[in-house]
Amino acid sequence: MPQDNSQQLSLFSSGTTLENNTTDNTNFSHQSQPAKVGTTAVEYVDSRSLLTSPKGFIKAYKFTLNPYTGCSFGCDYCYARFFAPTLEKQQDWGNWVKVKKNAVNLLRRSRRARSQERRLEEGDAIYMSSVTDPYQPIEHKVGLTRSLLEELIEVQPRLTIQTRSPLALRDIDLFRQFQRIRINYTIPTDSEKIRERYEPHCPAIEVRLKSAKELAEAGISIGISISPMLPIKDAEKFGKRIAELRASEYVTQFLKPTRSRFRAGTSSESIGKMQEDNWSETDYQRVRETITSILGNEYPLLEGNEGYAPV
Repeated sequence: MPQDNSQQLSLFSSGTTLENNTTDNTNFSHQSQPAKVGTTAVEYVDSRSLLTSPKGFIKAYKFTLNPYTGCSFGCDYCYARFFAPTLEKQQDWGNWVKVKKNAVNLLRRSRRARSQERRLEEGDAIYMSSVTDPYQPIEHKVGLTRSLLEELIEVQPRLTIQTRSPLALRDIDLFRQFQRIRINYTIPTDSEKIRERYEPHCPAIEVRLKSAKELAEAGISIGISISPMLPIKDAEKFGKRIAELRASEYVTQFLKPTRSRFRAGTSSESIGKMQEDNWSETDYQRVRETITSILGNEYPLLEGNEGYAPV
């Protein structure tokens, strides 16, 4: 289990708006490079690749982009831990992060790749990120995600960003410069008690809802990802709350064991918690039907690959 990261996440649980708390990230090499953020050990590495071919529920994208390896949010149900290079890293998931310090240069090189399959071009669909959160706490210190966004503006890809963090508000000025972009917020439950049980090191649910609302009010397209759907306390109230956001996309999925690692539901520990919480697929379907009826035909609640289509 990840250690307590409450110190490093203080700014993520306060509801503080970070839009105006920006730093100059045009040159990543000049940024602060702390060895630790809270209790999370940070390593700076030269990566062999940045843009990779997606699989599973995001296979419709041309590339995935992960600025970091590892994630200090450390959700215990996250499939990403199984991509850690060693068993020790898997078991210590949430307590370490690797920063791809050459990421900006790799992105620039991808624009000159000889192979069309590897070359980044205007209109290419990018999913950021598949095995990390681009706005986890280390981003507040090093600004790598922001540096990559500044490079991507020149390319104008179809960009989808998946996050749990209000730090995304910092980059509204950059989001507005993309022709096609969507910021997906993962909001898997309406209960803080449940959130603390399954993802104790993540921003509070209310903080995420407010962040998504602020992005929408700023004219940025948003998506709401109830995936995996964790136990829901009040389906009707939750459905009405997310309906008010008028998101471009709503997606959900049940957390269950699967052979495919590119779906939520790989942690036996999380499955055990669900059983303790008496949360079954029948409960999921019941809540899904309630939320679907509230969202109506204008805002369909999608599942699986359909819900992760490129913008």
